Amino acid sequence: MTAAAVRRKGRVTAAAVRRRDGGRGRAAALAVLAAAAALGGFLGTVTARKPPRTMLQPAALAAEVAPAGSASSSWYCPAAPGPAARAGKTELLLANAAARAVRVDAVVVDAQGSQRQHALELGPHAETGLVPAQVVDGVWLAARILVAGGAVSATEVVDGRIGRSVTPCASEVASRWYFASGSTREGSTLRATLFNPTPNLAVVDLSFVTASGWTTPAPFQGVVVAPWTLRVLTVGAYVQNQASIATAVAARSGAVVAGELQLYGPDGAGGVAFELGAPSTSTLSDLPAVEDATGGSSELAVFNPSARSEHVEVAVRLPNGPVRPFTQVLGPKSVWTLPTSEQLRIAMQEHYTVQVRASGPGVVVARVGAGKPHGPAPWWAESVTVTGLQASAARSWVVAGPPAAPLAAATKAAAAHPSPASWRLVLENPGRGPLRVEVTSWAGARRRAQVVQVPALGEATAVVPAGPAFVHADGAVALTGDASPAGTVGVVGIPAVPLR
Repeated sequence: MTAAAVRRKGRVTAAAVRRRDGGRGRAAALAVLAAAAALGGFLGTVTARKPPRTMLQPAALAAEVAPAGSASSSWYCPAAPGPAARAGKTELLLANAAARAVRVDAVVVDAQGSQRQHALELGPHAETGLVPAQVVDGVWLAARILVAGGAVSATEVVDGRIGRSVTPCASEVASRWYFASGSTREGSTLRATLFNPTPNLAVVDLSFVTASGWTTPAPFQGVVVAPWTLRVLTVGAYVQNQASIATAVAARSGAVVAGELQLYGPDGAGGVAFELGAPSTSTLSDLPAVEDATGGSSELAVFNPSARSEHVEVAVRLPNGPVRPFTQVLGPKSVWTLPTSEQLRIAMQEHYTVQVRASGPGVVVARVGAGKPHGPAPWWAESVTVTGLQASAARSWVVAGPPAAPLAAATKAAAAHPSPASWRLVLENPGRGPLRVEVTSWAGARRRAQVVQVPALGEATAVVPAGPAFVHADGAVALTGDASPAGTVGVVGIPAVPLR
């Protein structure tokens, strides 16, 4: 008998045994596996595989509001300037999407290692502001927000003499962070902040991409960030006079929360941009509600931190339809800067949406916009992208309202751009079917709900009274708030944070 015949006979015999036993062989095998699993659990030698995380948030944003039924949740706010930094004042906005009050404990840390805890109660559907400098008197301050429950978002606002910038706090720490834009040209200052809110030591390397290529200055290698402490690094001390800088933060050990504070232009004639980094790259990034102000400028920075080339496509859709996309083959560890306000196919003072697609491991995207709200002095800010939206299931969002009054109210600049009694929420539908979106806001104990229909591949706008907004859609929707001063639509965005 040939070997092939033996194999065929063996298969037939095995099949006959299975049929004859009526499945008793399978039952015995399952019993053995169950016993082995139980024994492994007893001895600690068999570990069950952790189920994959449900992607309810944009893939490259480390900000996600925990479900309302959570027993607890945390936020980590990157280091921002205190009053002594002379770069602006900082406020934390805490918004509660739940119908019950929650206890919040804020632990504020300064660069010298001092920390102090402040407790407060956040009412149902309410928002409150916390000024870290009123808890700890320091030049640079970071915070851990401990919530006795879920459905609470934390957003950080830097309000300076030359503008305002808003960024979400992080709901998780990471070993890598990326920033697509920055500048150390004359009159501009760029600082990288590293906050370690864990009990483990972190050792961090920082690398930069400029017009001259990839650089790793020795003073930014092996930066030690002790547990519960923060470090603030002035990038321009070693990466000087660069109009465009992208930053990569990589932890050799431990994990941190990384932020960047950018001061554009000389004092009184520039702007401020404060942002949380992206902990990962993405193959799809979405920028809703983009608008270029007349007399201003905007540019798109696309950062490829990987060691392989990326084919990048920037698709722009105007209200009357898409325009021919912009494409670029982006080399390893490089940045593509696209001056969107100089492109003839993009109209000024007209809403448009931007989608950035990459072919390989992914890229990091940022938009830098400038306007001229009060005469010749420009005003800069950076937009945070909504990343991986079409691949996510984010249908519920929390958007913190702008502060009730500027923190720097004594300055002429703040008096010239006070906080509005209402603000604008722009909703973008990246899908091919219409969406029904409910926007709920609360003024005191009074509930206000409005239903907005967003057409396929289109936009819609909702005007929200002062305070937070809670958004629920019947499909994936991108959104951003706009709290720009008069004449600078699209310059100062309010990021939305997805709610599980």
